[in-house]
Amino acid sequence: MSVTGLRSKTAKTEPHSDPLAGVRARGLIELTADVCNGVTRRARVREEGALRIRFPNERFDRLDAVIVNVAGGMTGGDEFAIALNAGPDARLAASTVAAEKIYRSSGDPTLIDVSLRLDAGARLIWIPQETIIFANARLKRRIRADLAADASLTMCETTLLGRTAMGEIMDDIGWREQWRIRRDGQLIFADAVRIDGDAVHLLSRLATGNNARAFATLLHVAPDAEAQCERVREALDQGERACEAAATAFDGMLIVRLVAQHGHDLRATLMDCLAALPDAGLPRSWST
Repeated sequence: MSVTGLRSKTAKTEPHSDPLAGVRARGLIELTADVCNGVTRRARVREEGALRIRFPNERFDRLDAVIVNVAGGMTGGDEFAIALNAGPDARLAASTVAAEKIYRSSGDPTLIDVSLRLDAGARLIWIPQETIIFANARLKRRIRADLAADASLTMCETTLLGRTAMGEIMDDIGWREQWRIRRDGQLIFADAVRIDGDAVHLLSRLATGNNARAFATLLHVAPDAEAQCERVREALDQGERACEAAATAFDGMLIVRLVAQHGHDLRATLMDCLAALPDAGLPRSWST
């Protein structure tokens, strides 16, 4: 996978459509983690453009990686790609150092491509912090995962529409997202989100959002995923919550959907769900 190929696969634009194309940000991370002497270590690391990856010392029995966008945010025409590969029996967790911000676009979308690969017996956790879509922003995000039959994947994406505390009006956005998860080459989960135009109006109705501005999907794929469903439901039932959430499990998958009017309410519920899953301890960047 390369950043150069990202645009050709996900978007088509007219030549010279963006007068600022020469100053758009590009970023690439490729990480392969393998087991050496019983410990998961970095086998291959590649950084390009505005993305960096760091490996803080953590308390968990795994390799933790934190991705940093030194560009300070993303805007229309920017292209970013992240590829994480967990070798046989490897234990890898990856997150971001802070919430990612998608700023207004003059026309072209921000392109984000995430690719996850898990070999036999591997355990991979992909839990980036929130993505904040600002007014007049355009985002296209594609997430793909390929798992061995006995691998375990925990992944979550959280998206916030604007800054509710600032009274930001989201009357013109473009958000498109696609998930494709395969186990042993077979497609087991496909999901898509599309919001174009006035998000305030589109999400105001009870059936479409009930005025929600924060959204998350948590997916856990593992041989024992279905057995974790009741634990997650118990976590969701703890106390009063300003976040609506529901969990279901089937075919070796656990899926949790969360919606809220404010990002901090959704974050608290999401952290409780992750705490209920085995070996899904949050990296330090989530609490600093």
